[in-house]
Amino acid sequence: MTRISDLYELQETDLEIDSRRAALEEIEGQLGDSEEVAAAAASIEERDAEVQEIQKRLRAAEREVEDLTAKIKPLEKKLYAGTLNNPKELASLQEDIQSIQAHKRVLEDSELEVMSQLEEADRARASARREHASLLGAWEQEQRELRQKQAELTAEIEELEGRRAQQRAGIDAAGLSQYDVLRSKHQGRAVAKVERGTCGGCRISLPMSLLQKARGGSDVIVQCSSCERILYVS
Repeated sequence: MTRISDLYELQETDLEIDSRRAALEEIEGQLGDSEEVAAAAASIEERDAEVQEIQKRLRAAEREVEDLTAKIKPLEKKLYAGTLNNPKELASLQEDIQSIQAHKRVLEDSELEVMSQLEEADRARASARREHASLLGAWEQEQRELRQKQAELTAEIEELEGRRAQQRAGIDAAGLSQYDVLRSKHQGRAVAKVERGTCGGCRISLPMSLLQKARGGSDVIVQCSSCERILYVS
């Protein structure tokens, strides 16, 4: 004989397993790489590339300034050596020096601008690194907590499945078959508790004759006339 209370207790166990499996599935969906952390890492790579490009421009500007400085020195030496007596040659030499110096000043201004850009790019890269470190730390902590919860839920499910196996072993095949069919049909709830003359599954008031039949014996399967769930009177 199948006791309705046994079916109800089996259902409670099945519902607990369902709940934990759903929680476990959600956790497993959250485990793994983080798009946010990956995006932060990509941002660092972009900032690194930007800094390297600006550093390259700065080195090029510095070389140009050094080259012009190197050009000016022998010309100035020649100018102040006192070996030139021709006014035209002196004027031409002075013009060359002034032209190179003007070009050098332009390059030095450009060099200062590039240095300013480099400082800004360095700050942006440092900020990106801090953001990545913060996100990575939070993600790693979350992953540890999720893996711990995953292990706990897995252990709970194993324990509940052991209990369910024992419960099913104490119920006859016909009762289990009917229970399994109804459970599949009603989203895991094959048994409905009767509360104040109402089916706990569909909330429909039960006819008195059905209520009396359900109350008449703990081993008689009585089904709701509306939803067909097995009625359980505690």
